[in-house]
Amino acid sequence: MTNEEAGGLRTARPVLLRHAERLGQSDVAVLNALIADAPRLRLVVTRTPGTPEGPCLLRLLDGLAARSVVLPPLRERPEDIRELVTHLAPTPAPGHPPLTWALDAVRALEQHSWPGNIAELAHVVRAVADRRRASGPVRRAELPDAVREKPAARQLSAIERAEHEAITEALRRNGGNKARAAAALGIARATLYRKLRGYG
Repeated sequence: MTNEEAGGLRTARPVLLRHAERLGQSDVAVLNALIADAPRLRLVVTRTPGTPEGPCLLRLLDGLAARSVVLPPLRERPEDIRELVTHLAPTPAPGHPPLTWALDAVRALEQHSWPGNIAELAHVVRAVADRRRASGPVRRAELPDAVREKPAARQLSAIERAEHEAITEALRRNGGNKARAAAALGIARATLYRKLRGYG
């Protein structure tokens, strides 16, 4: 990052810096200096957890910690997929309707593990839109094989089995009412839905 670029950041619109863990220590040091000199600097930084952090990056993250948001991987929040596919779809050509999704396609998207997170979902949405010739909502059959095929049931760990049994018992005690079962377990209803989907 040059001094000119750094100076421009002080007056520019909000800046999104993706994958801060890929920056060199000298670049992170410049960012730290900018934040110290301009505390009102509008900077949004993303970082992938699990990567080594040098001292400069740790200082940057500590400085931003009060305003940080941890975003779980997409596989842990399938309830977001229905809204995400709408935002990720390319703008339709004039006179063409926007891309919509049939329930069977949405279910397939929700069941996929998304190892590539939102970037993978965006790629799938663009690929479907690019090769689409039919009208109407996107159907499951139009999705790539890896997304369309339901994943094989996996073996639960001992902790997952105990958790599953606790959820099953809470549902039984509450007559199948998921909202009451979630409250009895002390978890959010969305968490209960996600865990039930994860058990297959």
